[in-house]
Amino acid sequence: MKKAGLFLMLMMTFVLQSFSGDRKVEVLEVLYNQHNYRSIVRKTDKLINKNGYADNELVHLFKAVAYGQLSKDKKYLRANPDAITNSTEAFVNYYELDKALGFVQEESVLLDDLRAIYKDVVPLKMQTDAYEYLMGTPSKPPVVIKERVVIVKNETGKPVKYGADFKAESVDTVCSVNYLSEKDKMINYAKKFIGVPYIYGATGDGGFDCSGYTQYIYSRYGYELPRSARYQKTAIESVNISEAKKGDLVFFSSNRKESNITHVGIVISEEGEDLIMIHASSSQGIMITNVTTNSYWKPKMVAVGRPVKVEEE
Repeated sequence: MKKAGLFLMLMMTFVLQSFSGDRKVEVLEVLYNQHNYRSIVRKTDKLINKNGYADNELVHLFKAVAYGQLSKDKKYLRANPDAITNSTEAFVNYYELDKALGFVQEESVLLDDLRAIYKDVVPLKMQTDAYEYLMGTPSKPPVVIKERVVIVKNETGKPVKYGADFKAESVDTVCSVNYLSEKDKMINYAKKFIGVPYIYGATGDGGFDCSGYTQYIYSRYGYELPRSARYQKTAIESVNISEAKKGDLVFFSSNRKESNITHVGIVISEEGEDLIMIHASSSQGIMITNVTTNSYWKPKMVAVGRPVKVEEE
């Protein structure tokens, strides 16, 4: 039984792996894996009310599901009869924030757990559209890796035709124009994945999250990047944002602090032009965005860096 419990915890840790690399959110993930819901309630209240996380949708979601899990404890519920009300209020806050961001977290283990909890609560008083969004969102089946690999020779910039068994490594890496620079070849390859879906924690099997995408693209051209956006920020040569050029990484923070990196993309524009990136958007998958003219991304842009290739001896 101990081995089974450890395996379940490891699986949960993988599924809940934070794409943002935010240390405080990572703590919530660990506590959730440990079923320490009371600590999550205390920490999320502090984060929201004192630490500037009121606009972090994931913190509200952790709060909602923690209260939901606690509501199943009859002893806790007797002492805290508003547990479900607190849970639904937190979920509505999450829903409104997530809707404004284009539904960042459309599918997750947390939503699955909350959905299961709310199904047992009758009557459940909650904002209708938030309730319908939660209950009407089907869970994604796990990606099944089959032996059959389809070689996708798609044109640069054209959406990849993917299925349930999509694997990033199946996408054609050949660049037929020999005079292109390595950065141009890398950008052309990155564009081949336009339309591939965003999947939380994914690195190429079925889809990508933001840092999984950048790590995968750069790995095909001999660069070693850490898994999370936060650690990718520490592994690059920093440059001024005004000097950003094709092939650089651009980093974003939800609270505009360079110590709290929450997203990363690949710059595909030339120095001095509007900063344009290709990235794994949680709402639309792999896409191209003009950061300079985008009212959501521009204020959150905090750093640009140049990955350094480690040459083999």
